[in-house]
Amino acid sequence: MKRGITLSIALVLSIVLVSLMSSDSTANAARPQYVADTGMIPLAANQLLRITVAPEAGLVVPTGSVVFTIDGNTYAPGTCNGGVCKHFISSQTTSDPITLAPGEAVSVDSAPGHTAQFRLRFGSELPNVQVNALIIDTTTGAVAGYTGVRIALADNSVR
Repeated sequence: MKRGITLSIALVLSIVLVSLMSSDSTANAARPQYVADTGMIPLAANQLLRITVAPEAGLVVPTGSVVFTIDGNTYAPGTCNGGVCKHFISSQTTSDPITLAPGEAVSVDSAPGHTAQFRLRFGSELPNVQVNALIIDTTTGAVAGYTGVRIALADNSVR
């Protein structure tokens, strides 16, 4: 009899504990994040790296705006051995979220004369924007180099 009461109490306590546990009944899949990354770009003393973000011609942003952040890294030279040089991050910045509405564009410049990298992080929706990286000669204002920056999933997978 004592064994039956103990078993009943254990069963009731188990049911009570399970009912007190909360569970999210919907599965929350990780939302993809899109990234545009310039990689590390060495600059001469009179150069800066400028990133521009603008809507692609003829494309409409599905939600009416694009939200993203910009991470900026500045690198300092380290040691070189056999033509291979190490660099280390000397400063990092992250912007507050930037909202780019239709008809708007954004540009951001690195500090002149440093090795720089920019990484733009977009949300879960593939942005209809063009991201460009320009090397600007600070003495003349001329573009010394230019490339479009590919936007990919943060984990480098392709949809």
